[in-house]
Amino acid sequence: MGRGGSRWVARLSALVAIALRPSPAAAQQRDTTPPRPVTVPPLIVSATRSADSAAVPRAVAVVTHADLGEAPRTWGIDELLATVPGVYASNRYNFSLDERLSIRGFGSRSAFGVRGVKVLLDGIPQTLPDGQGQLTNVDLWSVDRVEVLRGSSSALFGNASGGVISLWSEPPSLTGSVAEEVRVLGGRSSERPDRSWTKWQSTTDARLGATTLQVLASRMVYVGERDHSAADLRNFGAHVYTPLGDRWTLVSLLDVGDQPRADNPGALTLAELRANPDSAPPLNVSQQAGKAVTQTQGGVTLARHSPGGGALSVTVFGLTRGLTNPTTFAYIDLDRVAGGARVTLAQPFPVLGRPQLLTTGFDLQGQRDDRRNFGNNGGTPDTIRSLDQLEHVTEFGPYLQSAVAVVSRVTVTGGLRYDWVDFRVQDRLVTATNPDDSGDRLMHALSGSLGVSVTPGAAVTLYANAASSFETPTTTELANRPDTAGGFNPTLEPQQAWNYEAGGRGTVAAWGRWSIAVFQADVRNELIPYEVPTSPGRAFYRNAGSARHRGVELGATVVIARGLTVSAAYTYSDFRYTHYSIQPDTSPRTIVLDGRSLPGIPRDWGTVTLRAAPPFARGGWLEVATTHSSGFYVDDTLNVWNAPWWATDVHAGWAGLAGGRVRLSPFVGVANVFDAGYVGSVVINAARGRYYEPAPGRAVYLGLTVGAGER
Repeated sequence: MGRGGSRWVARLSALVAIALRPSPAAAQQRDTTPPRPVTVPPLIVSATRSADSAAVPRAVAVVTHADLGEAPRTWGIDELLATVPGVYASNRYNFSLDERLSIRGFGSRSAFGVRGVKVLLDGIPQTLPDGQGQLTNVDLWSVDRVEVLRGSSSALFGNASGGVISLWSEPPSLTGSVAEEVRVLGGRSSERPDRSWTKWQSTTDARLGATTLQVLASRMVYVGERDHSAADLRNFGAHVYTPLGDRWTLVSLLDVGDQPRADNPGALTLAELRANPDSAPPLNVSQQAGKAVTQTQGGVTLARHSPGGGALSVTVFGLTRGLTNPTTFAYIDLDRVAGGARVTLAQPFPVLGRPQLLTTGFDLQGQRDDRRNFGNNGGTPDTIRSLDQLEHVTEFGPYLQSAVAVVSRVTVTGGLRYDWVDFRVQDRLVTATNPDDSGDRLMHALSGSLGVSVTPGAAVTLYANAASSFETPTTTELANRPDTAGGFNPTLEPQQAWNYEAGGRGTVAAWGRWSIAVFQADVRNELIPYEVPTSPGRAFYRNAGSARHRGVELGATVVIARGLTVSAAYTYSDFRYTHYSIQPDTSPRTIVLDGRSLPGIPRDWGTVTLRAAPPFARGGWLEVATTHSSGFYVDDTLNVWNAPWWATDVHAGWAGLAGGRVRLSPFVGVANVFDAGYVGSVVINAARGRYYEPAPGRAVYLGLTVGAGER
């Protein structure tokens, strides 16, 4: 090895030591060898509904498929969003519930699925009109990029827009007629070698004249380290891209998510956690808690782009979802049909001689849920109905956004949107002793945003904004009534907030990119989950008086040397109740929570990722990622604490072993290298002390990616 290689190895060794050590990194002297300039792709964020993303006056981030690395397990969206500050994805390692995903605290209340954050897949909403989102149809390996808007975005996307996560599949890019890629991986727990998992993923691209077709398929068979945590997850997608002349394109999408089994291991008490973190509560096992779900979604988008910067996009979509969900308190049978349309028109339109981009459109969505709850008899429904109702939700939201270049390098962007969300319920369980709980509730709000951005150079954007958000309770949250009645909870109100933010982002040609944001959100009627001892495992909801979310978000990617980069993301969160008091059912006294931290969100959250692919390694690469969470409360009224933790993953592999047109890329991964015992997620305000959802210990996995054809 030459002198350059020796210097590179020495530098790599020092950085690996820092990344592996679970403590703050010490300062080190930087080598004076000039690094190769990094090529940073332009920031194009279609979710902003703006043609000039550089001038967007809000915190935006783009995560590409390359940022995901070569060896992710793709178990959860936390792997994809680890480098985005302001986003907290706590992995339950429970495929029955999805991850608890929040942006600046919005969405942290989720007992399952995604709340408070608008999720899109290839432009089609995965968030329903009631604000409930699912990731059933998403296989992360097929995601080409993720666009993240942090902060209040209701002026663009309406209900449940404390932030936006827009996932896009990789469009086919072929030089030949057919290309194929297959990825196979599997591993097992070092603590319990009998617990293993396997996953395969396939992408097929084909060209048929001017039309390109992409077929995606995957399956994961999982036996988790915890008892009663097995899952069988299957995804299929067919995407067709058709150009219609020089300016028009038609994209047709079909995505199917099938989960015939997803056991729910539940949360543990502190005593159970200490005795055996791999255990599951006996009630979860005896009642066979979990779910089986199939969701099918399709849509077509017709788009036109004009040379002058105008654009028109029309999307029509629909989905069906069938769910059977035995829980510890009931057997839930849900059939859902939903659909809608989105229309967006953007057109340059000068104002007083200044350039302006005017964007207008509307979102229309409808949702029909046929919900029945039975008694759960060991994983099968009995004949006694506790709930039987038909629920309809309709959302209509017209919006208008204007971006005006008031002077050179200064753009002012303002937007307005009005949302009507109509909830209707038909109670079908009416008897002489059970009155008719049918009814309707209309929730509506005017949302606005105003921001200014300054671009002193092509590589820097400074901005400030103020915006509002609007978030209704979901149908599940409205239907879960502590008084056990049917219909919808008449006292649960929508959550609203004003968000104030200032920040900047940019690139430094030879070194990388950076971002910073400082924010405050003043929240009214914050939706808070809680449980009651008489119905353990079931989440109910109430409104807090008001809360204040304050924080700082820092992100950077730095090129240390050729083939050696470090990415870091850090979030400081100070989320507190400002006016909130409750009177627990078990106590006659009122508890005042003014000034107390909101449960479930760490004050400090950060990730550092080292990626190395030195030229002398001839295709070899190494990745080390360390994540830290500070401790936090898990209950509004009790001083119960989730301990801070560190966890480190290491991946290594070889890329580019080519035989003709075939590409082979083997890899190995070690998750939780130091076998840290920590809690990956919590149940906020849980009954009977069942707060803790432990993460797995050390696990090793192997994989191979095989590609054929010309892209």
